[in-house]
Amino acid sequence: MSLRPLRTLHRLKPWCRAVVEVASQEPPAQSFEQDRLPSQLRQWITPGAELYVNPICSQMDQMLLKCEQPEAVLALLVTHRGVFFVHNLVTAIQVLASLDEVKDPIALNRLLRDPRYDLLLRDLVRFVPKLDFQAMTHIVHCLQQLDHKYYALFSRMLRPLMQQPCPDVSILLRCLQAYCWAGYHQQSHFFGHFANLMTDADLELEQLVEGVVLFSGTAEYQEKFFHTAEQRLLRDLPLLSPHQASLVALAFTAHLHSHDQLLEAVAGLVQLQAMSMEPADIVRCLQAFHRAVLFFPDAVRAGLDACSVPLYRAWLLRTPCPALAPTDVAELLESAAFFGIPTDLTRVALEYLADHVDAVPERAAIQTVYAMCMTGAVANHSKLLLYLFRKIGAGTAWEAQRVRVFQIWMSQLLQFPWLDARLKKRCIETGMRAWCLHRGGFGCPHPEEVREVSEELKSMGVAHQSFVHVKDTPYELDVVIGDRKAALLVSSETARNTLTPVGGTLLQIKHLQDRGWRLLVIPRVAWRRLPAVSRARYLSLLLDGLASSQQSLSASEVTRLPDPSWEE
Repeated sequence: MSLRPLRTLHRLKPWCRAVVEVASQEPPAQSFEQDRLPSQLRQWITPGAELYVNPICSQMDQMLLKCEQPEAVLALLVTHRGVFFVHNLVTAIQVLASLDEVKDPIALNRLLRDPRYDLLLRDLVRFVPKLDFQAMTHIVHCLQQLDHKYYALFSRMLRPLMQQPCPDVSILLRCLQAYCWAGYHQQSHFFGHFANLMTDADLELEQLVEGVVLFSGTAEYQEKFFHTAEQRLLRDLPLLSPHQASLVALAFTAHLHSHDQLLEAVAGLVQLQAMSMEPADIVRCLQAFHRAVLFFPDAVRAGLDACSVPLYRAWLLRTPCPALAPTDVAELLESAAFFGIPTDLTRVALEYLADHVDAVPERAAIQTVYAMCMTGAVANHSKLLLYLFRKIGAGTAWEAQRVRVFQIWMSQLLQFPWLDARLKKRCIETGMRAWCLHRGGFGCPHPEEVREVSEELKSMGVAHQSFVHVKDTPYELDVVIGDRKAALLVSSETARNTLTPVGGTLLQIKHLQDRGWRLLVIPRVAWRRLPAVSRARYLSLLLDGLASSQQSLSASEVTRLPDPSWEE
């Protein structure tokens, strides 16, 4: 049979428009089956009689709507193939996606392997030029409901979607959501085209939040859209719910671009409303602060205290915490350790993870072991450490955290060499290469600044040594003062807003403090901002602090920032 009638609906002559207008004055025929269909499906199949130019098209839609099983729809695709219109093809795939039977994995697998279903998809690919934007959106949305990434159809509709006018923002968001689900993250022209449309459109606040989340999952940063959205969100942030605020914070840090003002506003929201927020929303906010390397101590402490309540209750009852998954608990531990914040949540979280260690994936295991190294909890939770350490390198999650994995290996040699487990050789070799690239070699990561500090100390008459290797460690101290175990470190791994050391610098300080060293950190950014006449005064401040400081200092105490007036 031929599919010639499929073209009839889309080849209307000018004189056919009068027929359409007359037909639109009559009430559309309603099927008794339509009440049980989703609203999105009813919107497509009953738009009004003006679309049913041919009565056969309307009759085929009614026959499809009466089908209650996929087999009935597939049978119609074969027995009535010669009288199908393009509109009926779209209705057929919508009916298939709305049936309850396809929610069963076995029935869905049977449907996707059926040659009649493949025939439907090939017909849709063939008649893509006949479809409008709404019809193509319905198709990709149905494929998402069926969990079928049919790339031939997705790719075929990329250019037609850009050429067709978009009728509504909600339809556009559904279309983009389906393409993001299908893995089309690298289509720069496609997402850039619709980002420009949404930038110029008057969006509702919910639509703006959804658009920000969608574009955060693409490979290219849509600068114009995100900056316009930031200004709107800063103005309307009090109107957002805590859940929406957490989604916005995480989305704006996906491409690692600076949106500090918005994140600072979200931090204020977390600080005030942490006890009333959902723990999952707090985790997203802390993850955004961690990703952007912005230190908001009050907000982080408030979020950790709020999350410790349900976690402590679940640990006491020996039941899984419904509000926090093991991955969320690992994210909380890493966020606290990354910024060097001491919290009571660490002990409770480690005890909780010890009871649910089988549910901890590899990435969460890396985060938890790293937090244990930073906080010195390896001795008190040796059993949990062993189980989590064996997960590192078992999958592929370690490849995205090569520097972190190598830091864990160094921590094993320096903190817990007694552990009866070893990292795989491929993890160590690849991690060492990434660590060296991150630091610029095996020695001091900032030799030029260290030489400048040494010259200033020499002019001040302070006895010191530069580039001193610490025995039995991979570290090299930048400047050692006198013959005591006191040193200065020049570091660029600091928080962008407070210049306090974070991450790997804190871990290095932890390892050196365990060996009796007293350290103060010189933020590289602060040193380079200082004029030559103020550097000696700044070093005098550091030397006074180094002489009066204790051996173990917190993250905020190992940094002495110069007075802002010295930079003028």
